Amino acid sequence: MKIPNNPFIGTKYIGFKEKINALKVLNAKSLFRYHGPKLLFMTNKLESKLKEYLNVKYVLACSNGASALKLACIAYGIGPGDEVLMSPFTFIASASSVLACGAIPKFVDIDESMNIDPTKIEQAITKKTKAIMCIHMQGQCCDMLPILDVAKKHNLIIIEDTAQAFASEYNNKKSGTLGDIGAFSLQAGKTITCGEGGFLATNDEVAFQKAKDFHDNGGHRVGCDYPTWMNGETSYGENYKLTELQSGVALAQLSKIEKIVKHQDKIFNYFKNYLDKTKFYKLRAKSDYNKNINVSFCLVFENGKICTEFLTYMQKYQIPFNKYCTKLINSYDVFKKKQGPNKSNYPFNLTDIEYKEGDCSKAMDLINRTAWLNLSAEFKHKHVKFIISKMEEFRAGKR
Repeated sequence: MKIPNNPFIGTKYIGFKEKINALKVLNAKSLFRYHGPKLLFMTNKLESKLKEYLNVKYVLACSNGASALKLACIAYGIGPGDEVLMSPFTFIASASSVLACGAIPKFVDIDESMNIDPTKIEQAITKKTKAIMCIHMQGQCCDMLPILDVAKKHNLIIIEDTAQAFASEYNNKKSGTLGDIGAFSLQAGKTITCGEGGFLATNDEVAFQKAKDFHDNGGHRVGCDYPTWMNGETSYGENYKLTELQSGVALAQLSKIEKIVKHQDKIFNYFKNYLDKTKFYKLRAKSDYNKNINVSFCLVFENGKICTEFLTYMQKYQIPFNKYCTKLINSYDVFKKKQGPNKSNYPFNLTDIEYKEGDCSKAMDLINRTAWLNLSAEFKHKHVKFIISKMEEFRAGKR
């Protein structure tokens, strides 16, 4: 049986609404968010709908999830001499956003939720620590209550990297709205998509305005007026704006979010209902406060040997279980060698912080004994039954 292996959830739902919005923008010949002969204000509408969905005061659409993370750092003045605590089990963009501001990531180990371990955070805090980046991996929010307590105790900023977890919840609040500011992605592999793109969400007006100015080349813009750089408060910035065409597609995708969440839950529950009760493998841990967006299925094995045997058996039947990764980002050259993009080795040359790889032995152990399956939106009941049958064969030793 051919098993779907398409991790691009949002793209499954591209249809009439996305096409109509794209055609409207093209016909209006107004692709830029605040200029054009017949501006349709798609980006403004997207921001308004996201504010409503997330129940926050401010949303800023931007060019991608990485820029949203950098803007979150800019919004809270994170820069040279600062440390930001984060998990090493993530995509490099999480750390790159910090480095791009001149600050240094400091890596903290994970637990069996595959997210940062709240019990390890406080011991990692130093006088240089400015923020905690909570990276919500593969549809599941970090265990935020203890993290919020630590942040409050030490007066730290909480940035939520919600790139992989849009529409997930924690304690009845949407992920990305529990800390000071949340960064989201609209890249092709995310819950909803416009190919590339992102946004940030916050209830902090001052932080929002700083991020908004920076994302508009440093200019201060009111509504869709042209920015000014001469109001006595502006600095410089970069161009992180989202186009009207992308916003139109994302707006259509957002209108389908409840349908998407419901379908992913249905697929996940197929697996849960069929899984054996022998505890031969465990599901990824999560707290009772979590309501995941089910983008993947993670099995945790007792050791790496069994995990590797399981993966080999699944691949025999072309069932696309895989290891999520084989390396943590703290082992990448940029950190091992303190290696920047130019001869100055920026930003490592700007700080007296002694970068250390950190003890992330639990994370290394877990990536070696976990198997992940993308929950393709194309899965049907028959696919799940087939996968479960092969999992049961493996458990029973029929391999």
